[in-house]
Order: sequence, then C-alpha cells, then structure tokens
Amino acid sequence: MSVDFYLVSAARRAHRLRPDRTYTFGREEACDIVLQDALASRRHAELVWSAENFWEVKDLGSRNGVFVNGNRIPGPMRIDDGGQLQIGGQVYRLHMLPPGGDPASLSNQAPQISNLETMGPGFNLQDIANQGATFTGEITGGGVLDLLQFFQATSKTGRLDLVGGANLASVWISSGNPIHATHGGSKGMDALISLAQSPPPRFAFHADAPPSGEKTLQGSMQGILMEVARTVDEQKR
Repeated sequence: MSVDFYLVSAARRAHRLRPDRTYTFGREEACDIVLQDALASRRHAELVWSAENFWEVKDLGSRNGVFVNGNRIPGPMRIDDGGQLQIGGQVYRLHMLPPGGDPASLSNQAPQISNLETMGPGFNLQDIANQGATFTGEITGGGVLDLLQFFQATSKTGRLDLVGGANLASVWISSGNPIHATHGGSKGMDALISLAQSPPPRFAFHADAPPSGEKTLQGSMQGILMEVARTVDEQKR
C-alpha cells in the first residue's frame, strides 16, 4: 500500500514529501523549504528518507539547533507520523495519508504553537518560555512605540504585557492593531501616551491570551501611534 507524507506548518501549509528526495530547510533561497526566520541558519537542517523506510531529521550545524517533539536532537533523529519538528521559530508536524486521502483535511491538525517569523526589539531567545509567554524581551531605545510597530508589521494577535515599572500595563492587539490598553488607572490613548513617556523595562507577549472585554482604542496601529507621538511631542514643548 502506498502512503503519502505531508509536513504541515503551524500556518497550515502542507508540504508533500516524496521518499526519493532529501529536503533542506534554511534561509537560503536554494533550500527546498525556505524559512523567513531570523532564528534559522542559511542551511539549517534536512529531512532524509532512510534505508529503513522512515524519515530522519539532521541538523546541518545550525546555531540554534533542531527540535523533534520538543527536544533538541544531538544527532540524526527519526521522526514518525504525528511527530513535531521545530526549526527556529517554525513548527511542523509530519503526517501520513492513505491513498485518496485529502491533504486539505490536515489543516485541522496543524501544530498549535506560535509562528515566530521575526524578532521584535529586545528579543531574547532564552526568554521564550518565561511565564508561559510566546516570547519576552526588553524595551530598547525605541521605546514602546517601536515595539508596537513590530506587532503591526507582523499582524499578530494577543496581549502585550509591559512589566517591571511602577504600574501594571497591557495592550491587547488584534491582527496588528491595538484595541485596548491599560497602564495603572489609565486606559486607551491615555495609557499609550503614559507608556510612551515612561516605558517599563520589559515586555511579554501572549499570543494565546483571551480577547479583551473592553475596546478603548479604534483605528489602525499606524494612525494611533502617530497620534500618540504627536501628543507626546506637544507635551514636551
């Protein structure tokens, strides 16, 4: 009986795998599966069909390693049906389909983990798992406004917590646009203006956070940030 193999990404894209081929992963355009990911090496890993008739993952000397089922592999590692492969911030799951199987049905089996295609200001690889956050980091010289531009550019959804300051602060983001913000007793634009003037030192982003019960901000991220920057400049005069 013939079997079809598919590698399904967290973005629900299915790559059909043929056992007579070797697949390379990395940032180089010549790779079979190109990763637009700052955490990936130019030639990061390869997936090989072994003589024993199973798929085997190999690390090609990458900087950040290769993970199978959550564990960094020390050498070539077998990956079976349903196994999870992580390269940089990209996560895939291997699936087998019988003849006539519909690969579109695999989209519901996509690995449920955030897809970190790029890095925001102050990103720290060692902080990824901290406090259950998708990723964490430090506020850099560009401040909160620079950080929020990252979420606009990557169209992310979730809750951004700004921590380490005198007051708790959070910004809820939907598809790259802010919908609610709090900082101490302030909300909405007042909270963003306060954060722009006195940014806390660190941040944590939770992609799986529940939606905000309030909506104190309306409009695009770009428009809101421009209004915040204008107000801050006026208050400095």
